[in-house]
Amino acid sequence: MILPDKFRGTLTSGDFIEVATAALTPRHSVIARQISDGGEGLLEAVGGRSRPLVVRGPLGKDVESRYHLLRNGDAVVEMALASGLALIGGATKNDPIAASTYGTGQLIRAAIEDGATHIVVGCGGSATTDGGWGALVALGPKIDLPGLKLTALVDVETPFLDAPADFAPQKGATPLEVRFLERRQLAIAGQLLDRFGRSPLGLPKTGAAGGLAGMLYCAGGDLELGFDYLSELLGLEELILEADLVLTGEGCLDNESFNGKVVGRIIERCTYLSRRIVVVVGMIASDFDRNHLSEGVELVSLAERYGEDRSIIHTKECLRDAIGAVSLD
Repeated sequence: MILPDKFRGTLTSGDFIEVATAALTPRHSVIARQISDGGEGLLEAVGGRSRPLVVRGPLGKDVESRYHLLRNGDAVVEMALASGLALIGGATKNDPIAASTYGTGQLIRAAIEDGATHIVVGCGGSATTDGGWGALVALGPKIDLPGLKLTALVDVETPFLDAPADFAPQKGATPLEVRFLERRQLAIAGQLLDRFGRSPLGLPKTGAAGGLAGMLYCAGGDLELGFDYLSELLGLEELILEADLVLTGEGCLDNESFNGKVVGRIIERCTYLSRRIVVVVGMIASDFDRNHLSEGVELVSLAERYGEDRSIIHTKECLRDAIGAVSLD
């Protein structure tokens, strides 16, 4: 069973699956699934029918985006495809004060107008720290429709007011801008309380995607770990039970990998279900606490085995060789 996360900047989870499948077949029977913690790659993981839409990007420029309609009636929005940092070329090209979730709101509104009554929003990979205000403006009165259910998929426990300090520097914010965003976030929390009678303050997970999750919560939404939603949707536990070995991996294994992220959650599931697991990663963070790994977890670092430069430049080649060297008997 192949269940990878992405190698950020070098491989998508689909690339990992392609390389691993080629390395393992035809000697072994392989089942592969793309998986997500609610961030990038969510739509590929859930499948369904794609509905393309041009929306306003995080800095105001139109971008081609989409949402998916699933057989179970859910509409799934990947906010990174409308308000994501990758859309503008990374943190150095971002304006963390101006970056807005308006385009994400346009996707949610379109899904509602398409007849969906349960909107699932993946809150990850954002360029924004606007407390979800842009999305709320784009939604307008649509967010008050009777019978509408909202679910925010998150992979962090960060509270609403901590989002600027925890995440804005990764999105290009200076210390002075972080302090401004903190004050603005507090003001937005007050406006959300006035608007919905519900406050995001002090609650875990509400700071995901710069506070978008908090806005969705105030509007009556649920907050759920993205991996758990995908696990149930894909029947992941049953698939793992059918496997003799589970292969997963990501670009960098660090302590945050065990805070609701894909690889950490898969390791936990395999340990609980007594299934052999091999984890192939690009590198291991220098401060990684190996106590996160239960006994029996097999860990392979491409940087340690092939050198950091080669593992980054020739990631596919190194990955193929590393997987081919794993004993599957």
